[in-house]
Amino acid sequence: MNETITLQQPATTQRKAGAAQAWTLIFAMFLPIMAIIALAPALPTLIQHFSYIPNFGTFVPMILTAPALCIAILSPFAGRLSDIFGRRRLLLVAMFLYGFGGLAPFFLDSFWAVMTGRILLGIAESFILTIGNALLADYFPEKERPKWLSIQGMVGPFLAALIMFGSGFLAAKGWQWPFIVYALAFPIFFAAWFYIWEPPHKKVEGHLKVDMKTFPWRTILWISFVTLITSVIYYVFIIHFSLLLTANGIKDEGKIGVISGIVSLTVPLGAYIFRKLSNRSIYFLLLLIYVLMGIGYIGISVFHEQNLIMAAAFIQQTAVGMTVTTLVAWALMSLPAEHRGLGMGIWGASFFIGQFVNPLVISSIKHFAGSITATVTIVGIICLVIAVAVWLPKYYVQRSKTTGMSDE
Repeated sequence: MNETITLQQPATTQRKAGAAQAWTLIFAMFLPIMAIIALAPALPTLIQHFSYIPNFGTFVPMILTAPALCIAILSPFAGRLSDIFGRRRLLLVAMFLYGFGGLAPFFLDSFWAVMTGRILLGIAESFILTIGNALLADYFPEKERPKWLSIQGMVGPFLAALIMFGSGFLAAKGWQWPFIVYALAFPIFFAAWFYIWEPPHKKVEGHLKVDMKTFPWRTILWISFVTLITSVIYYVFIIHFSLLLTANGIKDEGKIGVISGIVSLTVPLGAYIFRKLSNRSIYFLLLLIYVLMGIGYIGISVFHEQNLIMAAAFIQQTAVGMTVTTLVAWALMSLPAEHRGLGMGIWGASFFIGQFVNPLVISSIKHFAGSITATVTIVGIICLVIAVAVWLPKYYVQRSKTTGMSDE
């Protein structure tokens, strides 16, 4: 199988979308990523504050990942609704709910009240992520989509670095302060109000025309399975890097935020590599991603000196820069316009199921390994095993062709 990232199904719109629409969507789709990044440097502080919760080592990290469960459950539903009823109004309501749910924990102290705010945030994210990706393909034809996808991949890390820097310093003031960051959703909401318009589609009895018989189920389910596995590994760094630094004696929240922000600056390099290699097989890109992930995770777990940990993290973050852009492009190229909402909803569900179950998976590995450093080492080894699994079938096919050997 030799699928290349060539985005298809050009969008048909009566109005010409431009930079204003693209940048608004780029900032909007950063919100679901910001939901976890804003709290990552504060995780040690959150664990300390809510240490009275039974099994707090497992449950408190779910403050970061609870929104992912909402995305996992609701994204297909959100996408289906946007395919039937349209995208703009749903997106605007979701962005307002994101700001409300994200900011609410700043004024709350109960663990379960905080979790309620995070669930509201997750409901909003399911619509923002799904509709944002669908609109990007609705607005821009085939030749323009790769440009904005790569820009999204390059801009996101700089925004993430700024959020991590700020969140680390806010966390030093108290566990509640990083939640202030979610107020950024409101100016993005107003930008969407002015710049986002509903793409025209054929309607039947007032609803958009959607023929489910043409939905590419087999392809999307395979892409979603690969996305799920990749997502679990992808979020190991975001959720657990601060704990790994703490285990190596770096316990100041501000310094953790600075280090996390600095190493994430190499993510644009990954987005740039994706753009340069986008004509290669999807499995070649996955091979490269898993090799870089494996080397990076093993490095940050076996090294104990700060500079060496950061050097390994640079490698891992380069892979991060390739990951989401590659997976989104792979999904979009397989979806016709009438199915983009549902298709990207299924994709988003898979990606964020990976985020949600990550603490459970890592907790299980840690129970066996004994420490967070040993756990991350095991994750790195798993990445290299997957890379070999991706590479071997293609290797044997090529070897058979060149030597005349068969599988018999």
